[in-house]
Amino acid sequence: MKKAISGSGFVFTAAFLVSVFAATPSAFATTRYIAQTAGTFSGGSACNGQTTITPATFNGTTNAAGDLDYICGTITVAANTEALKVNGSGTSASPITLKFDSGAVLSSPEWPADGTGGAIDVGGNSYIVIDGNGGANGWTQGIIEATANGDSGAPCLSGSCTDHGDSNGVEGDGATYITVTGLAIIDMYVTTGNPNPGGGTCVYDVGSATGWTVSNNLMHDVGWCVEFQYEGTTSNITISGNTIYNIDHGIALGGPESGATLSNVTISGNNIHDYSNWDTSNDEWHHDGVHIWGYNDNGSDHISGITINNNKFGGCIGQNVTAHVFIEQNAGGDTNVTVYNNSFIDTCSGNENDGMLAVEDSAAAPLIYNNTFIGASTDTCAGFGDGSPSNITFVNNVVSGCGIFMYVPSPASFAAGGLHNNIYAACPGSNCFAYHDGDTNAFSSWQSATGQDASPSAYVSTADLSAAGVPQSGSPVIGAGVNLTSLSITALDSDITGAARPAVGAWTVGAYTNTGVTPAAPTGLTGTIVTN
Repeated sequence: MKKAISGSGFVFTAAFLVSVFAATPSAFATTRYIAQTAGTFSGGSACNGQTTITPATFNGTTNAAGDLDYICGTITVAANTEALKVNGSGTSASPITLKFDSGAVLSSPEWPADGTGGAIDVGGNSYIVIDGNGGANGWTQGIIEATANGDSGAPCLSGSCTDHGDSNGVEGDGATYITVTGLAIIDMYVTTGNPNPGGGTCVYDVGSATGWTVSNNLMHDVGWCVEFQYEGTTSNITISGNTIYNIDHGIALGGPESGATLSNVTISGNNIHDYSNWDTSNDEWHHDGVHIWGYNDNGSDHISGITINNNKFGGCIGQNVTAHVFIEQNAGGDTNVTVYNNSFIDTCSGNENDGMLAVEDSAAAPLIYNNTFIGASTDTCAGFGDGSPSNITFVNNVVSGCGIFMYVPSPASFAAGGLHNNIYAACPGSNCFAYHDGDTNAFSSWQSATGQDASPSAYVSTADLSAAGVPQSGSPVIGAGVNLTSLSITALDSDITGAARPAVGAWTVGAYTNTGVTPAAPTGLTGTIVTN
């Protein structure tokens, strides 16, 4: 038996062992525990009873692929000081993971500003996961907090705000394939109105931000929450499932230099709301839930493959608003923009400049399906100004309550057969439909001018929706939509809540397919009792 190990048998065994170890690189990974002080940690879950190192020791350590680093307890650092710097890169199969243990907190009066660091700095590295644990398995979600940063006298976590800088949560400098998930990033800058100076970011990268995923986080009270200043070639960004509020900008993707390329961006399932506390008396800020633009709007940056779906935009949007979603003019540099299953709502008579949905690049040819718009007399629901996109598709949308339903100046235009199965309701003004040089509140005039939007599109007195946009029993949106299964957009085959739309037959117009009411119990039934 022992002799059989030599020769060809031994070669086979060695090859087998090599293949096993190659398939499990994490077998050699290191697990670390980081706390305010070194020693044996008491508390939390994964960290309890473990030997910890200090942030300074961790910041001087180079991670290897597959390493797992736990943040233990509360780590407090001085103002404008980074807490943790991740050195080294992982791989697609074995990322480096920085994980918040149950109840872990990174805390500072004020974190370094974007571009200079943050609470966590991943540098220009790749394949790193920052996992706030999201409250899974009974854990308490991890937190990054600024405790004293905001307007003078505003209510910060430590009392009245005393610091007034641009705190940043997570920083990258051309980092790629970074995941930030399950984390609470809060109070980077707290304002109660008319912010001065205002600022802060939750997640920031400048450079090639390819492969970033920002998902399932709670982020609030900050100037620009998720900001990627893309350079070179950037692709495959996913921002999904986040709750973002009390912000000036929720998601900002912009080109700081010419000749860059941004492609394949998915913004999905987020709840982004309430911008009004960032209003200023001199209109210093222009609020957006999502803002995407190219360098100097001159077309030198090429932006393509933008999908915005299943998001809820709402709350009190304020008076200094550009749009819930603003695809800025880029001299023909934007293509393949798809917007569906979103709700665009204003709860407090805000005043946006361009429309709750504003798509303004001439080449965008936006595809806009099954969205719900609920505005006020001061709102434009959908706007296509400035660069004036052509070949707009606007199908299965419900548009209600806005002073202007749609603003379509010349030379913006709809695609042939691209405007149909929409329901418009409750316009309080006299210029409900603005097409080229004609403003009218007569639906027949709109149909004549566009040559489209024939029945079953309709202008009705009420869409009979809940405040959230859910159609109630008897709503005219029910059954007024065309079945779009043939488009083969998988997520569109379900509504904003995930409820399946019919595979055959008419759809409900708007983001919701359900009626929001419980069917009445049947009456007049008879039955026979059967006994054995």
